[in-house]
Amino acid sequence: MPDASAAISDDVVALNGDGLTPALRHGEPTRFSVAMHDGTRLVARRWDGPAGKPTLVLCDGLGCDGYTWPYVLRRFAGSYPIVHVQWRGHGESDVPADIDTVRLRIIVDDLSRVLSLFDIQDVVLLGHSMGVPISLEAWRAQRERGFSARVIGLALMCGVFENPIKTWHGPYADHAMTPLANVVMNALFDRATMSVIGRWQQMKGSWQRLVNSDFAYNATVKGELNAAYIVEDDFRPYLEHLGRMDMRVFARLVRDMREHSALDVLPTIDAPTLVVGGARDKFAPPWISEVMHHQIRGSELLMLVEGSHAAPIEQPRLVERALVRLLARIA
Repeated sequence: MPDASAAISDDVVALNGDGLTPALRHGEPTRFSVAMHDGTRLVARRWDGPAGKPTLVLCDGLGCDGYTWPYVLRRFAGSYPIVHVQWRGHGESDVPADIDTVRLRIIVDDLSRVLSLFDIQDVVLLGHSMGVPISLEAWRAQRERGFSARVIGLALMCGVFENPIKTWHGPYADHAMTPLANVVMNALFDRATMSVIGRWQQMKGSWQRLVNSDFAYNATVKGELNAAYIVEDDFRPYLEHLGRMDMRVFARLVRDMREHSALDVLPTIDAPTLVVGGARDKFAPPWISEVMHHQIRGSELLMLVEGSHAAPIEQPRLVERALVRLLARIA
């Protein structure tokens, strides 16, 4: 955890500097260290905005520390209050002493605590990738067990509502054959994830060399994303973060996500909702976004024909315009 500049309370401490994540340096945020109930300290950033407007909460994907949000911040920082929390084990936040606490439900509890300590009342959750099930579980928590802020809108971008292992490189339609990559993933999943959790210190050096290589960058951009729309300075920080990350956190979370489903939550959502899908998304294929759109009454679907899993940085102007429409509906 970086050195603190000023203690605001025992639970919230203001930090020096703007941290390591280039995408989050827009708009002069204030950076904090916030204590969770188990002693894990998370780094959160706040951007001030006009009183009376809801706070936009940026919910990252798995293994992300904010790389998705530079265009959203350039468009909305200063016009709305904004909060970004680096999940436990991500970015500058602590890896918890008990790695088994890295689960979706606890991440939602962490987010609720941060918003409570900042005394934030009304929020619009902007979720990308794993940020989608986090947003859906926050909506569930609000109804079933308590969530500190009132969720008055959702933007669900390039994510799934249940088990991402089922859809990663999976069939694009019910009648289609399951691609070999998905079959192999499911066959090796348990052994691979438990190996990472149990043997991370032995694997760490090799992993860091691989993920920081040009080979990894080119393979990811050309194999998983739409390379024609990717700016290297936008995407390279994602791999740099993975190179610093304790991958036990990644493995523990993806195991938890495999058992997760929020399908039952979708019909209960009555807040204005935007669903963003990418027709070329190999992690969350377009039919997932269509299901969410049809299950969430009154939602808007933005399907990006050229979009992949990184759509918010591939076609940011289209995403920004859809977010403007969402915020107008909320207003």
